[in-house]
Amino acid sequence: MGLLPDIDQTRSKLGSMVRPLSYAMQKGIGHRTLTHSWVILLLPALLFGDTFLAKAALFGLLSHLISDAMVGRIQFLWPIRQGWVGIKLTKRLYRQMDRLVFYMAVAYLLYWGYNGGAERLVQSL
Repeated sequence: MGLLPDIDQTRSKLGSMVRPLSYAMQKGIGHRTLTHSWVILLLPALLFGDTFLAKAALFGLLSHLISDAMVGRIQFLWPIRQGWVGIKLTKRLYRQMDRLVFYMAVAYLLYWGYNGGAERLVQSL
């Protein structure tokens, strides 16, 4: 799910797999608009309900949107035209922030697994 927001760009991994749809979205609504907005964050709950999978998908989508907002702007409040948000970090600072977020996620997963998260996940399946 983390790659889904870039379906509106033909050069992305996902966009290249569904090129006709991607091209239509890119020309019709543009990049970093609908698929980078609050609307896309509803998708995991609609598809998976209140499950671990929905939460994992939401995390993937959120991390994508935050990452894109760190290197440019996204239209998070789409369809409001003034709804563009974001900061433009330098590549160096972005890489440092990206590493920090990655290490924090790994630390959280280790903590979660150590405290029985993996067992609860298996039991819920």
